[in-house]
Amino acid sequence: LEFLYPFGKYQIKEGDKKGYLFPIANYRDQTFDEKRKWDFQFFPFFIGETEKGEDYYGIFPIFGTLLGRYGKEEIRFYLWPVYSESTSEGVHTTNILWPFLSFVEGESEKGYRFWPFYGRREKLGVSKAEFLLWPVFLRKTQGLDTDDPIEEKMIFPFYISKESKHFDGKTYLWPFFSHSENRLIGFEQWDLPWPFFRSIKGENLYGIRIFILYGYKVREDESKRVFILYPLYRYDEDQMRGIRERTYHIFFSRIQTSEDDQGIRKERSLRIWPLFDYEREETGHEAFSIFYLFPFRDDGFERNLFPLFRVFRWEKDSEGNASTNLFWGFYKRLKKRRMDSWEIAHLIGMKQGEGWKRISFLKGLVQYKSDGETGDLRFFYLPFHLRWSHHNPSKPPLKKAGE
Repeated sequence: LEFLYPFGKYQIKEGDKKGYLFPIANYRDQTFDEKRKWDFQFFPFFIGETEKGEDYYGIFPIFGTLLGRYGKEEIRFYLWPVYSESTSEGVHTTNILWPFLSFVEGESEKGYRFWPFYGRREKLGVSKAEFLLWPVFLRKTQGLDTDDPIEEKMIFPFYISKESKHFDGKTYLWPFFSHSENRLIGFEQWDLPWPFFRSIKGENLYGIRIFILYGYKVREDESKRVFILYPLYRYDEDQMRGIRERTYHIFFSRIQTSEDDQGIRKERSLRIWPLFDYEREETGHEAFSIFYLFPFRDDGFERNLFPLFRVFRWEKDSEGNASTNLFWGFYKRLKKRRMDSWEIAHLIGMKQGEGWKRISFLKGLVQYKSDGETGDLRFFYLPFHLRWSHHNPSKPPLKKAGE
């Protein structure tokens, strides 16, 4: 269910429920290994229950407790950002006037922060980091428990480095001039200067980019990207699970095809923006629209808003059932295996199948039915019908239904 799209949504999937009304309300109800957890927020109130059956609630920013949220086991706050504390994997963090003053305590981790002047944090035997006049001077070392630790240094924005036994990366005058190299996998990248020139190469990988003029990136047997005068022309190619997909973009127009290893076409779509859009899926479903005014695809937008801008729409499913819609329902037609129907606004409509037919004027104010044997005429939704037999047209009709 979507309402006030894109601000409101409610969804049920595999028993899990979630919904929101942006930016004031949010709801989730999920089950993992037969254990249920849920939470509900209607700003500034929130309440919830963990999979362990623990309750939490609060009124933001006055006070509150959160359990199992935002990557933390527990979060508590009082007059946020004046005071808050959190616990995660045995590490307790206390914030006073967040983000300015912070203290970290744990069996294997400790640190403090007096932002933006100085701070440090250390995970014993694993990593350590410190800053001075954030973000100007930063230093970080991680992977101390491995044989290939990584050390990062920064004097922002003049110099940034990231080094290990197998990796070396340096940036000067971020983000303009940079070079990175991973000797373990044979990867190398140059930006001189970004975003005007980029060169990359590696095992089964190579590419180059010259601003918006020209660029390509190839992963052998996986993908290919090429552009010329971006966004004027772009070509994408992907291969996965035996399916090769090719897409040509010319400004906001697009041609897309996919085929298997035997060259059998699976799907195809053609969009000439803003004139029309055509799509055929592997299942056999086809759709055609005239005046595709927006150059992007979004399922929610398709359901809720796009019909307001669609002048003509034709669809056909894998069983041969087809529907046509012109001028927002002014003319509609639905063709199925055993039924064919059409309608012009509320003026006139007809439905017919094998051996029967029904014609309606003004949405049923006058309605005629025929089953091949008899005819039936009704006026103004009255319960009285005029009925006759087609086999004896000379015989005077007419009697009321039920007599």
